[in-house]
Amino acid sequence: MFKYLFPIIIIFLVGCSSDYSALSASKSQDFYAPVQEKQRVKNKYLAYSHRITVTVTKKELPNVFKSVLDTCSEDSEFKCLVMHSEQSGGEYSYGSIRLRVTPNGISKYKALVSDSGEVVQQSTSAEDLTDSVLDTEKRLEMLNSYQSKLKELEKNPNINIDSLIKVTSEMSEVQTQIEYSQGQKAKLYQRVSMDVLNISLQTQKNETFVSPIGEALSEFGEDFAEGIAVFITAAAYLIPWLLVVALLIWIVRYLWARGKRRANS
Repeated sequence: MFKYLFPIIIIFLVGCSSDYSALSASKSQDFYAPVQEKQRVKNKYLAYSHRITVTVTKKELPNVFKSVLDTCSEDSEFKCLVMHSEQSGGEYSYGSIRLRVTPNGISKYKALVSDSGEVVQQSTSAEDLTDSVLDTEKRLEMLNSYQSKLKELEKNPNINIDSLIKVTSEMSEVQTQIEYSQGQKAKLYQRVSMDVLNISLQTQKNETFVSPIGEALSEFGEDFAEGIAVFITAAAYLIPWLLVVALLIWIVRYLWARGKRRANS
């Protein structure tokens, strides 16, 4: 009976493997990119954020992490900027990188990490900044108009000293508000023109059958030293108490023996 079941099991495993490979390949593709381009045409004030999570080997994680940072630092074509980076070792090693890059460069960095491992998750979200941009532009327009009127008032030859002082003070306040609004506008336009890409690099706990054995051997020296340290610490706490207990036992035995001698005499 087993000779008939064995081919069926092999076919089932091959089919599962094919489905899994197809699923991994589909995850490595960015199906949202065409939709994103169409939406940019409809609304130019959309700010996009992307996220991709890739599983890599523990050995390759530092290399992939460094490769992304080095590529971004040397990238002038897509104006890449590293906004945040974090890497952690140990049993559950991981890396996290946040990039700011032009929309055309997102696919480049997604491909860079996708080719280094298995894509397990990716997503794209858009924030509509239309109201914020239009409100800021309208505010700037009103402030500039008000500033022009103040300048005309300042040039009035019939203005008295008190009024001139008030106008000058008001112009200074308006100029401060204009500069602040210009800064807000620049930030909004930068957010619209540059996408944010969050890259997460993770590792599997046990990549192969012998991985736990290799990890145990690599950590043997450290674990052995920690065990000795724990023993020494425990001994430091126990020895004084052992001396006290020994002293109490000796006193009790002495008193008991003394009482017994008196009783016999």
